[in-house]
Amino acid sequence: MLDKMGNMMGESLDMESLTKPLTASRPASDVKAHWRDIVDQANAVGEVIVTSYNRPEVVVVSIDRFTKLKQDASANDPLATLRAEFDRELAVLQQPDAARKMRRVFDASPPEVVKAANVYGRRKR
Repeated sequence: MLDKMGNMMGESLDMESLTKPLTASRPASDVKAHWRDIVDQANAVGEVIVTSYNRPEVVVVSIDRFTKLKQDASANDPLATLRAEFDRELAVLQQPDAARKMRRVFDASPPEVVKAANVYGRRKR
């Protein structure tokens, strides 16, 4: 029978395991025979790690935990700012006179490029 921490083997729990979020562990051989119990356990503690030969193989998560993980990932997407900046830059390149401006940039001499970069660098964004 499982104890409160989902420990099937009757192993003693150390302080480190008590400070971690609740996670259950089950051997892979239990999955087919005890699927409903594993789902209930995932719903109770958020996730169940399925092991094979005492090595973690997969994690069964509750739908609530999965939804929260997806929301957190979307809210903390490190590429969101980069995408927004790229879209702003792309919008500039799609303006009607963008081709003419780009030709001027590529035809500029090195001193002209330095001067333009310095002017641009002094502008507030």
